[in-house]
Amino acid sequence: MAKPKSNPATPPQLLTVPEAAEILNTSDKTVRRRIKDGELPAIKDGHLVRIDPRDLEDFIRDRRTR
Repeated sequence: MAKPKSNPATPPQLLTVPEAAEILNTSDKTVRRRIKDGELPAIKDGHLVRIDPRDLEDFIRDRRTR
């Protein structure tokens, strides 16, 4: 069966702080600190904080050492 095409207008599934922390293998506190320091972009809605997976990928890519 063919894989359904994604709709480019559909936003990506946003990550919670704990999900981002798990991907980065770090603590929630560290992720929140990166957001507060402006190193990791986040979407804030009241007390809810979400992270776009593309921003997390950029964050990881920018910190890769050669």
